[in-house]
Amino acid sequence: MVEQLKLRWPEDWTKLHVYFVPDPAEIKPLVDAYAAVLDSLDCVARQPVEWLHSTMMVLDGVPASDVPADQRAELIDRLKQAVSDVPSFTVTCGPAVAGRGTVTLDMVPDKDFVTLVGRVKAAAGQMFGPEAVKYANNRPHITLAYATGDGDSGIIQDKLRHATDLRATLTVDTVRLVDVLVDRELFQFRWEELAVLPLK
Repeated sequence: MVEQLKLRWPEDWTKLHVYFVPDPAEIKPLVDAYAAVLDSLDCVARQPVEWLHSTMMVLDGVPASDVPADQRAELIDRLKQAVSDVPSFTVTCGPAVAGRGTVTLDMVPDKDFVTLVGRVKAAAGQMFGPEAVKYANNRPHITLAYATGDGDSGIIQDKLRHATDLRATLTVDTVRLVDVLVDRELFQFRWEELAVLPLK
């Protein structure tokens, strides 16, 4: 993860993102079910519930500090228009999946979420160009933990599989424009919220 960040994210930057941030009340029971397994591993950093998110859009190539207030206001207006006629929906979250660099919770079905991501990226791309929003986050997911060292994902997956059969229903009724700081020591993404954008 650290090497990827060094390639994509200069150390003194924050970046504008659009996130789906789950309701803590909806996701916390599932997070708690996996907590003991993740806390027992010395090769991952578990993410606090308040910083859990699903990345929908990353504005690359420009630090947040270089986007002036009037341009931010225009971006917020464009994003609001883009998502305002998308009906709210729900997704099923889980189970946890151990990958090369993360432990994630998949969200399914993904059709409505992918449509929403497309709207968000198109709105931002009209302002900053398609290259600035080309970052793709693959299947919709929420990251529970980031890798901090070497570990056997097969062993971790086996532990996660036996931890719980719980799933969570998440309500997607807002997305958020946020200014994101990456903490390379704690392996966390934290943010300042700039706007809450409601769906229909």
